[in-house]
This record gives sequence, C-alpha cells and structure tokens, in this order.
Amino acid sequence: MNFSLKSLAANLDLNFAGDPESIICGVGSLSSAKSSDLCFIQNAKYTNRLKISNCSTVIVPIDFDFARIEKQFIFSATPQLSFVQALHLLVPELASLPLATVHPSAQISDSAKLGLGVSVGALAVIGDNAVIGLGSSIGAGCIIEPDVKIGDHCMLHSRVTVCRQVMIGSNCILQSGVVLGGDGFGLVMHEDRWHKIPQIGTVILEDDVEIGANTTVDRGALDDTIIGQGCKLDNLIQVGHNVQIGAHTAIAAHAAIAGSTIIGRYCQISGCVAVAGHLNIVDHVIVTGSSLVTKSIKEPGIYSSGTPLQENKDWHKCNVRYKALDQLAKSVASLEKNR
Repeated sequence: MNFSLKSLAANLDLNFAGDPESIICGVGSLSSAKSSDLCFIQNAKYTNRLKISNCSTVIVPIDFDFARIEKQFIFSATPQLSFVQALHLLVPELASLPLATVHPSAQISDSAKLGLGVSVGALAVIGDNAVIGLGSSIGAGCIIEPDVKIGDHCMLHSRVTVCRQVMIGSNCILQSGVVLGGDGFGLVMHEDRWHKIPQIGTVILEDDVEIGANTTVDRGALDDTIIGQGCKLDNLIQVGHNVQIGAHTAIAAHAAIAGSTIIGRYCQISGCVAVAGHLNIVDHVIVTGSSLVTKSIKEPGIYSSGTPLQENKDWHKCNVRYKALDQLAKSVASLEKNR
C-alpha cells in the first residue's frame, strides 16, 4: 500500500520533515531500500550509512540532526517500534487475516467447538472436545489433540502439535514444528532399569506468546508448565516439565531449560544458554550467549560464563594453566600462612 509522507506520519501520530505529498511505497534496510522505501535508524552512528542509502524517507530519533542529509524524516522516540507499526500499514499481507475456511481434508471431531472465523488447513486434525476461539487459524498438518483450548486470534502455522489438555491464550503465534505438551523427561531407576513417571500436568500459554519453529515445551509431571503473558521463544528451544517462565521474558535459539526451573519476568536468555533444573531466576536478568546456569540467580543483572573464542594454540595454553590453578592456589595459601 502507498502512503504520502503526511498521511503515514499522521497514522503513526508522529511529526515529519519533508514534502508532505511525497509517496512511500515500501520498506527496506539501509542497504537494500529503493528510492520510494521507508527505513529507520536507532541513533546517529548510522548517519553515514543513511547518507548513501537509496531510501527516500527514514524514521529517526526525535533529536536527530538531519541538516545536510537529503532525505525526508519522521521523528520518533522509539524509531524501531514506529517502523514496526509502519510495516503493518505498508505491507498488505501483514494486515490481512486468512480466510475463514475449513479444508475438505481436515478431520474435525463432532464434539470440537470452532469459534466464528476459524480457518483450518489441509490435513489438520482437531480432536474431541477441543475448543478454538474466534478468528484463530490452524495451519496445514496441525494436530490438535482432545480437550485442548485455544483462545481468540491465534495463528498456528503448519505441522504444529498441541497435545491433550494444553491451554493456549489469545493472540498467540506458534511457528511450524512446535510441540506443546509432549511428555517431560521423568524417569526413576529401579532394579537397574528406568521406569517412566506418568506426566499428568499440562502446558499453559498465556496471552500474546510467540514460539519459534521446532521448539518444544514439555507438559508438567504433576504441576503445569507455564509460559507467561507476552513471552517470546525463538526456534529450537527445549523447555522442560514444570518450568515456569514469567511474563515478557525472551529466550533465543538453542536454549535449554531443565525441569522445574522458575524464570522471572522481563528476563533475556541468549542463544545456546543451558539452565539446570530446580533453579530460581529473579526478574530482569540477562544471561549472555552459551552460558551455563547451575545455580539460582537471586539479583537482577547481566550474567555470563564460559570463555570467548581463541585461536586453538592459545586455548591449549590457557587450558594447561587452568589445570594448574588449584596447585597455584594452594601454594599462594601456604605462602600467606607462613608469611
């Protein structure tokens, strides 16, 4: 869709500078934008890249010095958020919802309840007593097992599996390959054999949760696994049974959260982080990439573990020194004692 600079700024409720009737046709990055596209920058360090960009219009911070830059400007206290809002105006497919159709090959139980405007794709299966809220979309090949409850305006992409009794709030997005409510890893050793512990809890997703492709969230053993309101989980994450994740926490790809751990609100867990089981992490914690969390975190802050990448020969030297640290510590302690 096309907008004039004036009308786009009005829709965003922002001030602008430039020709009010100039037309904005699309969006792009600074490097890929065409002459009629909209871009954004977060701060002045991107000014040189902006100067050589082909974009005609850019969303910039309110205090941005735009003198001597031949562009048109929209001013925002939060340029990236304003750009996201502009995307929904300029890119038609983001604004359009799937047609409320049920594919002939879908198998839907007679006892399932579908709200007004629900769309069901090819080869999807919806089990007994499942409830799907109004305007939700169930993609091709999805499996919705019995007694599942899905709220309003949810989007399940293809091949999502929602196991028995799982409850999903409204406005949730599940990318392809997500599995909610598979059995947790509950085992007990007896007479030299592992015996399965029945997993009789469920998974609860609160409103506005997004879960990335091929991420799995295990059902609880006794209590429920809970993903709080507004949480965002990336692709290829493992969430163990009985885990609780607080509202608006974001977790990046390849993270693994072991069972019965509680993560607070507004946390950020970076990629490839491993969190041991039965821990508590307070609100407003950031864990940097590839860290190993083995103890509860009791204070907000930024936490890291592991060593940065080195050349292999340097890493071997350091590894030898790591092994000598215990003896070195004993020697220092002995010197201190005899001083």
